[in-house]
Formats: sequence, C-alpha cells, structure tokens
Amino acid sequence: MTNQAPEVADVVMACRAMGVRGCGKGIGGHVSIRVPGQDALWINAFDRTLAEITADDVLMIDFDGNLLEGDRPISVGYEFHPGIYGQRDDVNAIVHTHGFWGQAGAALARPLKIRHNLACFFHEDQVMSPDDSFASIGPAIGMASTVIIPWHGCITVGSTIGRAAALHVTFEEMAQLDVALEPTGAPEIPEHRRGAIKKLVDEDAGYLEQTWDLLQREVAAAGA
Repeated sequence: MTNQAPEVADVVMACRAMGVRGCGKGIGGHVSIRVPGQDALWINAFDRTLAEITADDVLMIDFDGNLLEGDRPISVGYEFHPGIYGQRDDVNAIVHTHGFWGQAGAALARPLKIRHNLACFFHEDQVMSPDDSFASIGPAIGMASTVIIPWHGCITVGSTIGRAAALHVTFEEMAQLDVALEPTGAPEIPEHRRGAIKKLVDEDAGYLEQTWDLLQREVAAAGA
C-alpha cells in the first residue's frame, strides 16, 4: 500500500520538479524530508531517476541508515542527510542532484560568483565541502543553505521542502550563468549591494515560495 504521509507526497513532488527542470534524468541524487519528532527521514530509493519517483519509491530510514518503511535500495550517499539534520534543527528538507550546470559550476571548485540578482541568495550563504566524501559534507555546512561539492554538484537545504527545492533550481540557473560568463571576466555585483538585493528577492518578493508554486505547476502541466 502506498504511504500517505504528507512528507512522502512532498518528496515525490520535489523529485518530479527536479526532473522537469532537467536535474533528475540519470540515476543518482536524492531528496529528503525530516520525520517530525524522530531521528529519521524520508528519502527516495536509489534505483529510479528523480523524474520517475512515485510514493512507492520513498523510504523511511533512521539516522543510522536502518530501513524503517519500504523495501527498496537506500540511496547511495544518504549519510550526509542525517549528518546535516543532526546538527541543524532549522533544516527540515535537503535536495541534492546532478544537474548539468550545478556539476559544471562545482567543477570550477570555487564558490558561485554573484553575477545576477538571484545569485545574491548565495551571498554569505554558500560553503565549499573539502571533498566529496559524505563524512565531510555534514560538518562543512555550518549555518549555510548551500554546499558546493567540488567536481560533483551541490546540496541545498531549507526549513521547508519548497525552499530547499526552489533554492536548488535557482542555483542551477545561476551556475549556468556563472559558467557562461567565466571566460569573459564579467564583474560580480558589488558586495555592499548584495544584502539589500537578497532581502528584496527573498523576504520582500517571496521568490523561493513563488518558485516552489511554479515548480508544482510545471509538474502538473508536464503530467509528471
């Protein structure tokens, strides 16, 4: 029987949204949501692309990786999820994909450059993992919302799945811009302006919440 927990539906929606945006075409990547009141999380199974995920493909595991609900292979590299949840009470959702531009940006092995107003989301809110070992990623995040894994991809987190997913697709777009502009030496937004721009697009405009609504509409329109 398909699990009816609301968190399961949210994992499915976020996975499908990543697929619609081109971040979930291959095997790999994972979306998780904290189980309220437990040292456990919902996460997608490993043997389906994010674009294919249904409620039957969502598993509950505890922070030690023990399977609590479901009978599918646990996603490889799940370890950084409990690693983040265990030290960040404010984080309730995590998104990690292998989107092309996120990987391309990570291959530069440096933080995202702030070359667009939406890139201001990542101003003083992105960190570099020292490597792509899962033991390193959890401790690296600190209080940031985005972790760039060199030569691998990125992770975004949020208080809700909507914020984590919307931030993820925003990073994918800004990484594309950054990579495209890198050979030109295009300047970044002056540092003294970034905080005000971030407040405008996030707190005033509610950009991430609006983007999550858009992602859900895109999934519905695609019949995904």
